[in-house]
Amino acid sequence: MDDLGSIVKAVFRITFLLLFALLFGWAVLPEYRPILAGFVLGLAIGLIYVRFLSFKVRQFIQLVVSEEQRKFSFGFITRICLVFIAVMVAVKFEQVSLITVIIGIFVPQLLTIPVSIFIGIRNKA
Repeated sequence: MDDLGSIVKAVFRITFLLLFALLFGWAVLPEYRPILAGFVLGLAIGLIYVRFLSFKVRQFIQLVVSEEQRKFSFGFITRICLVFIAVMVAVKFEQVSLITVIIGIFVPQLLTIPVSIFIGIRNKA
């Protein structure tokens, strides 16, 4: 469980660095603003998605450890609604690129793979 916290923390930091770079690019490069705004929106929603999912996994682990018999949900509907909100914003406003929103949503989730491999290797050494 400590690995999950450190993985989410590292993904959070890397994503924040990406957000900073994209916001800087949005300010400096006005011709790419729709693309960069889409990435920023997608990364922000993807970050919330990863944070919420890690919260739900922690709740599930506590439920399993306590051996309680109750229903549990991973919050799939909540996470899908977050994605729909981002897509609706991109569709509504032409200043935000839909394709980059969708790509940005997946970036924090894909970042968990190399980060978890790196943290796993670091913890073994």
